[in-house]
Amino acid sequence: MTKVFPDIFLLPSPCEKVSHSFLEKHEITLFVKRDDLIHPEISGNKYRKLKYNLEYILKNNFSTIITFGGAFSNHLHATAALCHHFGVKSVGIIRGDGLDPNNPTLRFCLNNGMTLHFISREEYKNKSNSLVVQNIIGQYASSYVIPEGGSNELALTGVQEIWEEIYKQLEKIPDYIFCALGTGTTIAGLLGSAPKECKLLGFSVLKTSHLEKEVLIMAKNHKKSTFYCFTDYHFGGYAKTTQELQSFINEFEIQTSIPIDPVYNAKALFGFFDLIEKGHIPKGSSVVWLHTGGLQGIEAMNYMNVKK
Repeated sequence: MTKVFPDIFLLPSPCEKVSHSFLEKHEITLFVKRDDLIHPEISGNKYRKLKYNLEYILKNNFSTIITFGGAFSNHLHATAALCHHFGVKSVGIIRGDGLDPNNPTLRFCLNNGMTLHFISREEYKNKSNSLVVQNIIGQYASSYVIPEGGSNELALTGVQEIWEEIYKQLEKIPDYIFCALGTGTTIAGLLGSAPKECKLLGFSVLKTSHLEKEVLIMAKNHKKSTFYCFTDYHFGGYAKTTQELQSFINEFEIQTSIPIDPVYNAKALFGFFDLIEKGHIPKGSSVVWLHTGGLQGIEAMNYMNVKK
């Protein structure tokens, strides 16, 4: 993909040491893999997951991408931007009853040429077998369907490339790598080629007890013994937040100047810092935090709060 537009993506994404008093106190060396800097609109794990899907689409002359998401979906946002850049039509099937014209995420999607179809939450929950969804897909000839969150085999291949970049940048294998979990595709891709010396920590942003199992299924149970899924740091569920989390975000950004979104990265970081505080991460550990982007979620969250 980068051969088509070689100048619009920052690759490899930087891997920077994080300077923070809490980390220094506990003698933890933390590096952040700045996938949020890959592109202002197609960033983080969304770039990784869409890369080979787009390559396949262009190679096989599909004219349209059809995909799924909620009204504030990072995946829809990135897909719309990607398709706009590469001249591919995009269609979003949205969970919800109709368009809110002031929603910043959907407004961005529309401005980038994405056609939106809204379906009920019940239809969306059963979208794999929904006749409504099948009828929408049937309206578009030569279309390629990408699952919600970009979760497919080509996405896993794109995520696996992170390892090679980390090896070259750090010149060693870190003791831990961690990231936020939504669908779990990103960490499943990392598990597929993870070295046995490195433990993978995933922090769920959803209220769920099934994510660990789903990740291991996607990863074909690779490196099961090196993967740990934490489900206690969702702060009320997907896209929910608290004053405690917001205070953490503000303090972290003041100390580091690294922007983090409240939906994904803030929850993963909070969880990781809590593990350090509780003594679960040994002193002297070398850790990589995969910044999965999603910074458009800041504007989305602010809009939701104002609307409430």
